[in-house]
Amino acid sequence: MTERETQENSSSELDRLLSQLTTDQIRFVVARQETLTDKEAAEGIGLKPNTVTYWKSKGAPIDEACRLMAADGLVTALHIRKRNLAKAMAVKVAGLDSEDERIRQGVATEITEWELGKAMQPTNNSISGEIVFRVVRDE
Repeated sequence: MTERETQENSSSELDRLLSQLTTDQIRFVVARQETLTDKEAAEGIGLKPNTVTYWKSKGAPIDEACRLMAADGLVTALHIRKRNLAKAMAVKVAGLDSEDERIRQGVATEITEWELGKAMQPTNNSISGEIVFRVVRDE
């Protein structure tokens, strides 16, 4: 098996394990990457250390997720992003109902640009003096 195949297998295994964990368990797995002990990681995110012991006794694949994440933190970051996308969009869209006109306008522009791209913008061609319109796309 090549190194790339091994990495892809561990990435898919980590993704599978993360889908079995709760949000707090994933927070613990992330915190555990930066500490020497389970106790430090648990306390660092506001959990009691015996909570982690309880999770493990109930079969949550915490240790395996920690081991795989140490090799591939990108999978965890993408998993967290996917899990929270709907919540983030709900917060963003709620800005459309803000009392502040500037916030409503800003959110409306941002959402429109996500879907349609930025509007055509005039650019002055300094050589010929012509005004040229170009479509700006963030890709």
